[in-house]
Amino acid sequence: MFARHQYHSGGQSLLAVFPSKPISTQTHQFNSNFIFSELEKLNNLRNRLAHHEPVCFQIGAHIKDTNYARHRYHLILQLFAWMNIDEASLLYGLDHINEICDRIDNL
Repeated sequence: MFARHQYHSGGQSLLAVFPSKPISTQTHQFNSNFIFSELEKLNNLRNRLAHHEPVCFQIGAHIKDTNYARHRYHLILQLFAWMNIDEASLLYGLDHINEICDRIDNL
């Protein structure tokens, strides 16, 4: 919905779902293009998971690395915060990402 054509067709009001996003500055724009880029990162994660591709290795290498998973998880939490979603309540009992990444890192 944040792709250029869909965003304009939707009346350009979709940014309202992120009432707590940072205010744009001259050097950093938090506009629909920025949101689309962030959501595209999450869609790439979804695709990797759906196709059973590894998410805890460096891309194109056989080196264990949980940074990709951790960064995408942080992005999800950031978007929740911008949407005024209480992620602690929403993810209660499900939030084990950092614990699992720590265990992977310690293997």
